[in-house]
Amino acid sequence: MYTVITVALKATPEGRFVELDERWIFYLHESIVGGSVRAAADKLNVNPSAISRQIVHLEQAVGASLMERHSKGVRATEAGELVLDYYRRRRADHDDTLSRIEDIKGLRRGHISLALGEGFIDTIAAGPLARFWKRYPEISLNVDVTSTNDVARLLLEDAVHIGLIYNPPKEPRLRTHSVALQPVRVIARADHPFAALGRPLDITELLDQRIAQLQHSYGIRQIIDNATHISGLRIPAAVTTSSISMLKSFVEHGGGITLAPSFVAANEIQSGKFVAVPLRHNVLDASMHVMSRLGRQLPSAATMVLRQIGREFRRLEAADDSLRAANKPHGASYTND
Repeated sequence: MYTVITVALKATPEGRFVELDERWIFYLHESIVGGSVRAAADKLNVNPSAISRQIVHLEQAVGASLMERHSKGVRATEAGELVLDYYRRRRADHDDTLSRIEDIKGLRRGHISLALGEGFIDTIAAGPLARFWKRYPEISLNVDVTSTNDVARLLLEDAVHIGLIYNPPKEPRLRTHSVALQPVRVIARADHPFAALGRPLDITELLDQRIAQLQHSYGIRQIIDNATHISGLRIPAAVTTSSISMLKSFVEHGGGITLAPSFVAANEIQSGKFVAVPLRHNVLDASMHVMSRLGRQLPSAATMVLRQIGREFRRLEAADDSLRAANKPHGASYTND
């Protein structure tokens, strides 16, 4: 199950070679991810002392402390992060090599992993992924639905091939393959007074509204918080949630409005149930990105999915451009400069 890895550690001009048992690194990885040796032991059904011994062997082999304890458990040292980064890259290279072998056999089998925010599900699952599943039914797909911050983390840890992120963090280790402008809009029911205005809203017009918002770890909320901070305003949330479905339910059942890019409610907008009203604030002009870790060689199946998603991004951006044009009076500006 585990292999012995030979790693060159250049401690002398000639360099010295150290043999590392992959099991040692695996136990370090599980302890750091789990937050404690006990958590790793419970997950793996192994005695905690056995895990601790393996980590000690690893530290002795590399000649550096790799894990340190703190009040809430354990965390990697700077040297430990380097070892874990090596382990993740090696694991990703292993998976990607197997995927490329499957490519040679004609995409008959294989596996792709994605991470995305919930807001992407309706448009991406119903469009690009549905077409891919139909064409390549033997290729399995794992999809993690999570927050913006966690999508970025999963990409950096090589836990997924592709990530779909709205308003991604500035991270030089991530590569953007496709991007589409998707400003934050006011999402309301078609019978809401905002729907009949035919013009962009000023952010001050939201102060007396009941608004559902996402939690702070989501890109949408981070954009809104930035805009309100710049404007010197505070927009209270009637509902705070981690669920896009909850936001849409709040709007649908008359609770009030929500703030989100139009793609998260594309189906409801297209059916006429909801409207997406532009806001007159340039800070709210954010984009959605499809990303991977910079330098990672993706299998051909993942590259094909990227192309499908890129086409969908272009379609969604064009739809939002039409919305902007329909709500923009002649000569009007969307910024508050």
